[in-house]
Amino acid sequence: MPDAPDISRRAVLKQLALAVTAAGSGAFNLEAARVVHALVGEERQAGGYIPKLLTGEEFATVSRLAELIVPADQGGGSGVDAGAPEFIDLLCSQNDDLAELYQTGLAWVDETMLDRTDARFVEATPDEQTALLDGLVEAEERRRGSLRRGVLFFDWVRRMTVDAYYTSPIGIADVGYQGNAVLSEFEVSREALNFVNYRIGQLDELENSGGESEEDEPDEDEPEVDAR
Repeated sequence: MPDAPDISRRAVLKQLALAVTAAGSGAFNLEAARVVHALVGEERQAGGYIPKLLTGEEFATVSRLAELIVPADQGGGSGVDAGAPEFIDLLCSQNDDLAELYQTGLAWVDETMLDRTDARFVEATPDEQTALLDGLVEAEERRRGSLRRGVLFFDWVRRMTVDAYYTSPIGIADVGYQGNAVLSEFEVSREALNFVNYRIGQLDELENSGGESEEDEPDEDEPEVDAR
């Protein structure tokens, strides 16, 4: 039955999408994540990926965020090259809570940038875009400030971009999982690099344990998941 493999992979996609927000941790089973990348890769090869949930503008914003969070360097490609925007869109298409979180968060990003620069996020200059992300990291650390409403969304898009990268063929080929090099061009070094190193440690543990996550409940420093 030729359709059976696709049905099986779609079931894995659905299960992974629901699991992402169920525990509030955002942890990924490596093998399941690779199934998502395989589905994206097939669409790319067949003529290009068409967003399943995000609008064209929303997808463009996620793509730019992914490029800023994991920029290309001599060690490998960017978050966009690794398929992070498609990875996120596919999971959002299978999880209503995740979809609402992203659509609400992306609207906030554009509204905030419009207030600051009279331009939407993707139309702003690189310096303006990075300044907003720097401000979000500062608001995350201090738990106060005018940007605190965007912290939850930024936490999710950052961790999902990093996870998408390190479960992709590009990330897997990145020798030694050198995550601190991934964000070396993103000038929020301490917070961002600590986060990436933490996530890389989680991915290594998942791989060594055969994909089983041993994460406990989110600690008090990690925003709670509430997409409403």
